[in-house]
Amino acid sequence: MKKLICFSLFFVLSIFVFPQDKNYKTTALSFSFNGFNLSSYYGGVGARFWITDSTVFNLSIGGSYSQKEYHATENLEEGLEKNSAITLGIGFESHYPISENLSPYLSFRGSYTMYNRYYRPGYDDYESKDRINSFSFDFGLGVEYWIVERISLSGQHLFNLHLDSGERTLSGIENETQDIKGFGAGFGTTSIMLSIYF
Repeated sequence: MKKLICFSLFFVLSIFVFPQDKNYKTTALSFSFNGFNLSSYYGGVGARFWITDSTVFNLSIGGSYSQKEYHATENLEEGLEKNSAITLGIGFESHYPISENLSPYLSFRGSYTMYNRYYRPGYDDYESKDRINSFSFDFGLGVEYWIVERISLSGQHLFNLHLDSGERTLSGIENETQDIKGFGAGFGTTSIMLSIYF
């Protein structure tokens, strides 16, 4: 408990007492930040790259896979469900520094996700296969603050639009394919990110 309190005090004091006159605008490994927990960057692993004194390029890749097996019963055969997704994202930040350690920015980001789902419930030789391509567009505002010369915190809010397209193939007594179309918009998400420069 004492270690947690000491770390908390050091972290808070470093924001106000130890700002640097020089910060590093190079390459950073970045994480979402929630209290004392680090989590994925835009749903995966990501990094930020300063390509000019006011422009940042960011990149992320993420994915998931899950599988469920349904055991046979007296009336049902074995069933199976599989889900997978892979996401690639790129974005740009346009910074407007107001001091050495404080930099508001505009953020624009696009990502592509490919979803695959297979489902076989275990009756009537039925199965379904979904393949969906999702395109997401995010835009918003943020601010980056350097705690020390190689570590910064960014707070941002992004609005979101996404378009989905794909197809569902159903097989059983007869095979049939359905087109899938989708659209969504939202006020997006607010996040805090930790960047470690090297």
